[in-house]
Amino acid sequence: MTTRTMSSPDHAWLRMDSPENLVVIHLAFVFEGELPLAAVRHKLQTRLLAHHQFTHRVQRGWLRSHWVADPLFSIERHLHEMRLPAGSGHKELKAWMSGEACKPLAADRPLWLATLVHGVDGRSALVMRVHHSLADGVSLMDLISGMTDIAPGERYVEPAHASQRLALTPGVVLRHAPQVLADAMTMIFMRRDKPSRIKGAPGRHKSVAWSEPMSLAATRELAHRHGATVNDVMLAVIAGALRRHLHTQGERHVAAPVRTVIPMNMRPPGESHLLGNRFGLVGLELPVHLADPLARLRAIRDGMTGLKRGFQGQLALALVGFAGLLPIALQRALLGLFSRRCSVIVTNVIGPAEPRCVAGVRMDELMLCVPQGMTVGVGVSIISYNDMLRIGFLVDNKLMPDCAAAAATVRGCFDQLSRAAGAQIPLPFAEPANDEAFWSPAALLDQDVALR
Repeated sequence: MTTRTMSSPDHAWLRMDSPENLVVIHLAFVFEGELPLAAVRHKLQTRLLAHHQFTHRVQRGWLRSHWVADPLFSIERHLHEMRLPAGSGHKELKAWMSGEACKPLAADRPLWLATLVHGVDGRSALVMRVHHSLADGVSLMDLISGMTDIAPGERYVEPAHASQRLALTPGVVLRHAPQVLADAMTMIFMRRDKPSRIKGAPGRHKSVAWSEPMSLAATRELAHRHGATVNDVMLAVIAGALRRHLHTQGERHVAAPVRTVIPMNMRPPGESHLLGNRFGLVGLELPVHLADPLARLRAIRDGMTGLKRGFQGQLALALVGFAGLLPIALQRALLGLFSRRCSVIVTNVIGPAEPRCVAGVRMDELMLCVPQGMTVGVGVSIISYNDMLRIGFLVDNKLMPDCAAAAATVRGCFDQLSRAAGAQIPLPFAEPANDEAFWSPAALLDQDVALR
């Protein structure tokens, strides 16, 4: 029987599961038509099963766990098919995914599950649940590229790449000792996040939702004019959406930022195809307390610039790896010190840049919903696909009872930031909330002209 030792970071993520907070990544691929089950089975067999994580179950140990070949493995135990009731659409798909999000993956087989869902506005959606101990977002996107084909008549487009980070080798530590020490002290003495409606003990019930698409080209142009990145712009949009959500939940005066955990890719070039977890976590103050959308963007831009120059991500990756070597009680105590200081996790995943298809059926939407883990109950994801951006939510119902409404505000927050930045966006304009009415003079003139 084939047995492989699980890496310490993967072991740490395996043990972050709790009944209230499952560490399971949710993926949804929505196609333009109905997709045959045989085509999906073929793609899974030829792509996923080449990786032992998808054919091996987990044998848990006190200090280490192992991947053990599943003697009963069959693709039929992991691939199911279902049809939603007549007249169903995206709302019903997301409701079904929300119900599945609280169900643990079966422990007697490899930790993943795929369901081909028919009847989504007459189309098919492939929904996958993958435990975080198998892979992170970067390696999952590489798998997705292999599971799909370039759509007929389209050509391959090189996707954007995350900036490379220095590995925390002894030489790097010596050369950058003051910065490494300062970042370590920042992590150790990080204060607790201020109380808010989205911070608290998670429950068992979760909700899944995602936004309407936004133009990646328009986001790049906006980011370029303000010396920011696409990620900075999307974080500013998320800050606006969370601010509006807090208002609707009764926090009329949002006085403090919300600390957000952001994964940073630590993979060396050329290793995106290797499964497992190779990312660090950094903490960013998300400025939900600022009413001015441009002020939110500037604060995020400056905060992210500082984090990219530091070593918090590398230190966090080392910390998670160390925690994976400890008894589970010590791991929970160590990592709990940091999870209790945060309220939200936000991840940015770069998907294929060109349209993809399966068996000639074009894929219209791609969504990845990030799990939270430990005591964090709100997960937000930014995902790009085919020159469009979407923001997804996988949240605890106690802490964010109406994430569908929050997802519905995302496009309005994007339009509001675009107007404040003087960008040209398609009509109609989305109206901001009354207390969010910040407009630059140019945006006021544009709006007045558009209304007339």
